[in-house]
Amino acid sequence: MNFKINTDVWFIFCIVFLGILSLFIFLYIFIPYRTRKRNAKRRQARLDKKLNNFERLGKKHAKDKIKGLEKSNNKLKVSLKNDLNKLLRSNESVDLESFFSNFEKLYPNFKTTLFKVSPNLTANELKLAAFLRLNLTSKEISKLLSVHPDSVNKARYRLRKKMNLSSKEDLSTYILNI
Repeated sequence: MNFKINTDVWFIFCIVFLGILSLFIFLYIFIPYRTRKRNAKRRQARLDKKLNNFERLGKKHAKDKIKGLEKSNNKLKVSLKNDLNKLLRSNESVDLESFFSNFEKLYPNFKTTLFKVSPNLTANELKLAAFLRLNLTSKEISKLLSVHPDSVNKARYRLRKKMNLSSKEDLSTYILNI
């Protein structure tokens, strides 16, 4: 048996074999790469979806928390107004402890902010500022504190001086903006 292979056939066979081999190598590398890329896109899409859901739930939780705080704040305002009305209607001497505890719950940073503006305020000046924060008139404040309205006006003047307010600035407006 004499087997003779033509060199042209051998050359074509080698080229076809190398072409098929390179195709298999290319597919061996490309298919897993494409699969990894698709899986990475899917994982990223799932992660983005979870992050969006998490942000949405976080915002919803924050809104619910704010609504709850607003409801409790409104309840405190109503109870504070009721306490204030009771105090204004009563003719006897007034116990302001519960009133000021509700006031501090409603305006928790009021006292610290006042002390930042003017650190040398007395307890009576803090009471006066709290009443001014509630937008009470001098007459109402004098009734609550059992003093003459002129005394309240003098105390307002002293408070204005301690807070270094000019004569053009309104004390009540300034305290309402704190």
